[in-house]
Amino acid sequence: MNEIVASGKLARTLKCADGTRWLRVSSLRIDGDRQSPPIGWTDVYIDPAYTDIPDAARAQPDTLISSLIEARYGRCIAEIQQDVNGALISNEMANRLKVEVGAAALEIVRRYLDSAGETFEVSISVHPAARFSVSMRLKRSDA
Repeated sequence: MNEIVASGKLARTLKCADGTRWLRVSSLRIDGDRQSPPIGWTDVYIDPAYTDIPDAARAQPDTLISSLIEARYGRCIAEIQQDVNGALISNEMANRLKVEVGAAALEIVRRYLDSAGETFEVSISVHPAARFSVSMRLKRSDA
């Protein structure tokens, strides 16, 4: 965990003003067998007032950070905005994800908003293209 100041491209991705402070919690998502290459990398940005959340996330790695915030602070998710974009693996991510620089990836940005429409958490996940898929089922309603 570290406190960061968002500016430039990061501020645009987070949809916040330059100079906005966040706590960043980073994690490498791996398969259970630990022999396979990493599935992805996630940076989660949260309100800096939630200083105990990173330690709680390490103690409960299978619990969503948004659930920890709700349990400890009562701030509930009213809406999640999700954007999925094609991306290229950066130098920094290539080492972490064990892929070549410039390999195809998916970047998933999720913004967690409360009932007042305020963003209190943003996650940015990077997945090498061959290690992530999305399946969706759409069903017509009777209406």
